Amino acid sequence: MTSYLLLPFAFVFHAALLTCEKPAPHVAGNKAIDSTNIIIEEQSIPKGEFYDDMPNAFDGELIMVPEDFVPIDVDTQPQFPGGQTALQNYMDKYLEIPRAVQRLKLNGKVYTSFIITETGEIKEATVVKSLQYNCDQAALTLINDMPKWKPAVKDGIPVSIRHYLEIPFDYRSH
Repeated sequence: MTSYLLLPFAFVFHAALLTCEKPAPHVAGNKAIDSTNIIIEEQSIPKGEFYDDMPNAFDGELIMVPEDFVPIDVDTQPQFPGGQTALQNYMDKYLEIPRAVQRLKLNGKVYTSFIITETGEIKEATVVKSLQYNCDQAALTLINDMPKWKPAVKDGIPVSIRHYLEIPFDYRSH
């Protein structure tokens, strides 16, 4: 069974931090030099190509948050009806895996964002980080077709809140 992870609302990073980009390494003679001016490879490098195998804390897991996003401190987070296990079962049952996943041997996640209204309805589902167009569309269809959630609550009152959900695609599991 595939494991799904809800991105906790409390761990959203400040938008300014998320605009950081890693500078590309440059080539000097036969040396590839990364953004910290460390020689990372001394070999023959074709002109105009970059070599970069340096690890980077931002690689792979950076999620862009809209600049106008204002976090709301709530007493209880929204919940899929039946909880996390029910959400996982729903995704296993209703996520339509595009043929491109097998054909392209895709393995990764579509990071999504959507608003859960005070009535539990899903609105404004968007892809925050894309994997591949067909996977993105399958993820959005899955989210837009979800049943009503139990809404977030602040001071005893249901409130609308932006929620983040990772939807994995793996060619080996289908």
